Amino acid sequence: MSQYYNIENEKIVLASILYNPMLIEEISTMLDIEDFYLPSFRNIYRAMIVLYENDKPVEESFIKTILAKNNQFDEEAFINMMIATPTTKVESYIATIKELATQRKLLSLANTLRDDIDLHEKINLITAAKDNLLPHVEHKPQTLADAIKELDNRPKKPKYETGLEIVDNHFGGGLELAQIVMLGGEKGAGKTAFALQFLYNISKGFKSCFMSYEMPAWKIAQRAKKANLSATQLTNMCVLDKGRYIEEIERNIRSLVRSGVHFFVIDSLMKIQTKAKNLKRHEEISLITNRLSKLAVELDVIIILIVQVSQENIKTQYMSVKGSGDADYDADIMFFIRKDQKDQRKRYFQCEKNRQNGNEFSEEVYFNPVTVALQRYAPTIYEREYTTTITDNPKFEMEVL
Repeated sequence: MSQYYNIENEKIVLASILYNPMLIEEISTMLDIEDFYLPSFRNIYRAMIVLYENDKPVEESFIKTILAKNNQFDEEAFINMMIATPTTKVESYIATIKELATQRKLLSLANTLRDDIDLHEKINLITAAKDNLLPHVEHKPQTLADAIKELDNRPKKPKYETGLEIVDNHFGGGLELAQIVMLGGEKGAGKTAFALQFLYNISKGFKSCFMSYEMPAWKIAQRAKKANLSATQLTNMCVLDKGRYIEEIERNIRSLVRSGVHFFVIDSLMKIQTKAKNLKRHEEISLITNRLSKLAVELDVIIILIVQVSQENIKTQYMSVKGSGDADYDADIMFFIRKDQKDQRKRYFQCEKNRQNGNEFSEEVYFNPVTVALQRYAPTIYEREYTTTITDNPKFEMEVL
């Protein structure tokens, strides 16, 4: 049943109203009292509306007074609302609450249908009910002139450097927020190396998180020791290797965003599961990528999702997500890293989809075993070979993440 409600979203909406009471004028036109799952949250929301409609302050003491007068005060629910993090961008939270409320009503309808009604008729009844339950909204179009004017007045989006020169050059200085980047390639091509390189670079000034389901946190730490990171980078970057269900990942990302993290790498798609029942794997993958794509936009974050590709993709040099169905459509950007068959240092870095500015490219890059990163130029002899004194026991292994 828990998939039919989201208590966290309900808390955030109520906390946002308490933080900025003027929001209730707009929210009350979109969200009904019955859309809240918890009765205690319905009572709080009802009290807020009553206060607003009677030109009284929508604040803690007044809400408590109304709830106590009606014998509806729930201290635990009230505290949960008070400690939730408010936001000025409540639209996506409201949409989720509304959609889940609709699903609960449909479920209730389905449970009341007689068993002797055939499946086809049940589906027709549910479809008709859903049409009636969904709000009828008239969307007014915008003239092209107004759309261009709005575009010109928008502030420019900041870009964040990946640390790989060719990518930053093609993307006009780096990646923008609110995007999901799918990063694929054959085994040992350098997918994890590039993903870590991006987070290391970002962590010089911003918080980031590597969600590792391919290897434990201590292995990521082992690799980080080779990167000669500053104290700031080590503090700004965190590693999470638990919680492989998409439902858990989504909750963890929301929690990390509230603590200031806006840059994520997830390694990898093939390790993520969903609690949804009776889905084929390609349906699972589509559900997972769809939820991550929506999350990136809603929370204004960058998510780099490492994906697997098939041997056929490697042969044809064209990337699609292995076993994905239509998951590729959820990606804003798709990167594909290929090995060179003759030179073990050389890679081909391809951009096969780019919604940010449309630039698609394929360029040579090189793996540097000293920095454990991709770079534009071939490493020098000193970056490729082990130099030692006569008393050392020299050994060199080229490690590709």
